[in-house]
Amino acid sequence: MEIWPSIYSELSKSTDSQLNSAILGKIEFREILNDDTIVLCAPDEFTKGWFSENFLLSAQAISKTLFERNYHFRIEVVNEKSFTEAKERGRKIQKQNIYPMTLNPKYTFEHYVVGNSNDFAHAAALNVAKFPGVSYNPLFIYGNVALGKTHLLQAIAHKILAEQPDLKILYITSEAFTNEFVEAVRDDKQSTRSRFREKYRNIDVLLIDDIQFLQNKASTLSELFHTFNELFHDRKQMVFACDQPPKSLQAIEERLRTRFDSGLTVEIKIPDFETRKAILLEKAKEDNIEIPDNVVDYISEHIDSDIRTLEGSLTKVIAYSSLKKKDISLDLTKDILRDKIKIEAPKNLTITDIQKVVSKFFGVSINDLKSPKRLESITYPRQIAMYLATEYTSLSLTEIGQFFGGKAHTTVMRSSQKIGGLLKSRKKVKREIEDIISQFYNSARR
Repeated sequence: MEIWPSIYSELSKSTDSQLNSAILGKIEFREILNDDTIVLCAPDEFTKGWFSENFLLSAQAISKTLFERNYHFRIEVVNEKSFTEAKERGRKIQKQNIYPMTLNPKYTFEHYVVGNSNDFAHAAALNVAKFPGVSYNPLFIYGNVALGKTHLLQAIAHKILAEQPDLKILYITSEAFTNEFVEAVRDDKQSTRSRFREKYRNIDVLLIDDIQFLQNKASTLSELFHTFNELFHDRKQMVFACDQPPKSLQAIEERLRTRFDSGLTVEIKIPDFETRKAILLEKAKEDNIEIPDNVVDYISEHIDSDIRTLEGSLTKVIAYSSLKKKDISLDLTKDILRDKIKIEAPKNLTITDIQKVVSKFFGVSINDLKSPKRLESITYPRQIAMYLATEYTSLSLTEIGQFFGGKAHTTVMRSSQKIGGLLKSRKKVKREIEDIISQFYNSARR
């Protein structure tokens, strides 16, 4: 069932005047976004306003009844030329997209940043998009969460939709696939099951995301196995994304694992510094925001877990800067991202390094750190230095004590425990520790 045409049909039945019918006839479908937003076009503000006041609530209720999903509606006013283009594009999508998909408009090959960590996967995906069903079938892309697997799958879908509109293509998550299959079984009608199988076995390109979530779902896996065989026999393209390679999917029977691994299996790894920086620059370009180089370098250097966290960190900085009317700077970025970034000290750090930086940071002498003086202005920096020595060197407590004027190992232990406790309860202490560690990097660069 096509989404907008079905909603439009129900709305048409409810119109009670020629004016309402005329207004509805001027509304054109543009696209469905990844957040379940249906984008519509109107030729002028009057049409937009009338639709919003007289049809919007009904459209939301109808979509909920027909598709059991909370679709949102966005109406854009466009000029005559754009309206005609949107109208043609919408009809083209509705015609070719027999099974409507929710694709993120930014998840295209043009917006995909390629680096050493993903160049092989990108090349394979691009080849599949150009020549579906010809080679690399199936294509199995795996890697940790938030590294760009979904982006590649949807990029394939976007490119085929744009360049080969006659092909029937479907991108779906494993969760949605499972839910559809369960509903087909629950309906307990042969016709419903037949429609489900017809949908998935009479398609040119099938892209399924998050395959790992199908583990331990025996009936769904069995259905996918037979679907796989049908499509493979008919030389139809299949692409799967997963957080691990096929051989690691132990909760999926071997006959399906071997089929996943029968084509081309490629891995996306954690992006290196250069790729992370390029990703941030691309995002800044998309948002039309100027970001200082040292801010981009700082985020790229310290956020290395996944792309989602990387981009989210930049988004947080941009949002804070905009809301607080403050320029984006390195100091502002450090302050905003303290909850996301754990600064690691450089390797091969020595106690001498620690004492030099701590003494300079707090304005006390190294001799003071080694002395028996118990002034708060000296004991606190000494405790900080002992904590850092305990955390970032391999020396024993006794050996550390010798570097501080022959202090007992129990003194070093208590000092370290005290600072460790303050780190959890006082933001000021955490900030000081992070600033001191950052000084180690600055010293190394000099």
